[in-house]
This record gives sequence, C-alpha cells and structure tokens, in this order.
Amino acid sequence: MMGIRTSGLCRYLLRPQVPCREYVIPKKTKLPPRPKWLIKEEDIEESFIKGGSGPGGQKINKTNSKVQLKHIPTGIVVTSQHSRSQEQNRQKAREILAEKLDLMENGPKSRVAVVTERKVKLKQSKQKKSHRKYRKIEEGRAKEKEFEELVNIEDEIDQMTGRG
Repeated sequence: MMGIRTSGLCRYLLRPQVPCREYVIPKKTKLPPRPKWLIKEEDIEESFIKGGSGPGGQKINKTNSKVQLKHIPTGIVVTSQHSRSQEQNRQKAREILAEKLDLMENGPKSRVAVVTERKVKLKQSKQKKSHRKYRKIEEGRAKEKEFEELVNIEDEIDQMTGRG
C-alpha cells in the first residue's frame, strides 16, 4: 500500500496549531493611574536634612533642602534631593513614596511594575528589529558571495574547456 504524498503547503496547513505567545506592549494611555491617593499626611514623618552631594554647588551643603519621609505604618524611608528647592524635593519624595506603597500593595499590577515591563518589552522589540535587519544584510552578503563563487567556477570551467 502506498502512502499519500502531500505538498509542502498541505503539510503547513495540516500541522498542529500551537498557540503563539502573547507579546503585547501596553500603550502609554492604558497605564494604571498615578498612586498619589495612597499617602495620608497623618502617616508621614517629614524631616529636612542638609544635602551631602549632587548638583547645586556650595548651596546644597548649607541649606536643608534634602527631604526625608518616613511612612509610619510600613516603616519605609524615602529621601529626595533632586533639586535645590525644598518644595520640589518634598513633592518628589511623596511621589517616590506613593510608588513604593503602590508596588507593595498591588505588586505586578502597580504602575511602576507596568511601566518597567513596558520599557523592557520596548527594548526587546527594538533589539529584535535590529537583529532581523542585520541578519537580512548578512544573508544578502552571503548570497552575493555565493553567486560570485559560482561565476568564478563557471569562468574557470569555460577556460578549461576552451570556450572563453
């Protein structure tokens, strides 16, 4: 009894279906909201410290512009010295504290985790695109080299047979 021969297209169409991985990059507009609502002013201990190093020159060493926040219920301590302005540092410290609390509370569904995952996926996507581009270039070069070798072999055969 003879087996049935199938073409490549038929084998492709009849192959078992394997579910593909979900590789979705969340859009910037679909990110979770900023977690500022997690902080209650009664739960925060705020202190101002003289800054040690960073931008701001001598003024940073003389003024109490560095802000340290301690979240009393969890014991999380956050410091901020992003600018010379005490008010800006207070806001930045509160943002950092809110993000940390959100990460503790929501885990992988928190805004920080989603944003980090998005950055990683975007980087992977760019790397894939770059690898594809250079692989295609290398394949083109290999084909050119192979073609040149075939032409050279044909020229040698022509010379040997006396056709050239």
